[in-house]
Amino acid sequence: MKYAVFSDIHSNYEALKVCLDKMQELKVDGYAFCGDLIGYGPNPEECTKAIMKLKNFIAVMGNHDVCLFNKDFSRWFSEYASKAMIFTSKKLSSKSKKFISSFLTEYQGPHFSMVHGSFSDPYRDYLLTPEQFIMNLSKWEGNVCFVGHSHVPFIMSYREGHIPQIDVFYGRDVSIKLMPGVRYMINPGSVGQPRDTNPLASFGLFDTEKNIFRLIRLPYDIKSVQEKIEALKLPQILSDRLPKGI
Repeated sequence: MKYAVFSDIHSNYEALKVCLDKMQELKVDGYAFCGDLIGYGPNPEECTKAIMKLKNFIAVMGNHDVCLFNKDFSRWFSEYASKAMIFTSKKLSSKSKKFISSFLTEYQGPHFSMVHGSFSDPYRDYLLTPEQFIMNLSKWEGNVCFVGHSHVPFIMSYREGHIPQIDVFYGRDVSIKLMPGVRYMINPGSVGQPRDTNPLASFGLFDTEKNIFRLIRLPYDIKSVQEKIEALKLPQILSDRLPKGI
């Protein structure tokens, strides 16, 4: 099967539409979403409706998603993230909120596992270090695990008896053959708010038969998203950082 692997849409419909069109062009069989459909951006309802149409869709909940239903998580949010969540909650329909509430905390399936942050702390941990990889190793099964949250595309690989290796993709398209006997944690980057200094939307393609992961970067209409953010009087930083990829 070919899975589109994506994360951190953050209510950016322009970026999502470009990615979904590419996924359709690639004729994917399923969709694996690593969390944070909402937050920050101007189009939470439009993004949710688009995602609801996908077939064979598996999703885990991100920290912004869970904040819809548990306000305690807003304690760890910046002021601008909190303001965006208030806007988001008002804009989402009851049907969309119910759909987001169905997302899993974590997923472990026959081809891959998936969590937003880490299995130690799904909504707050930014899994970035070899030490965190080792701490989470016993908490998921199989050889491939997808994560989100940091908005930075990377691959961590581990062979028993060795130190985990980290390769940050730094905005480049790349295809990687996943080797037997090696365990991988892979972040496909962010659809709607990349933070690797490259503003291009980011997602992955995982071919379970060929055992290949491909990272894909795509341009989208950033200016249009900025104009929406500014018209809605959302915090200015949410507009300013999009073209910088930070």
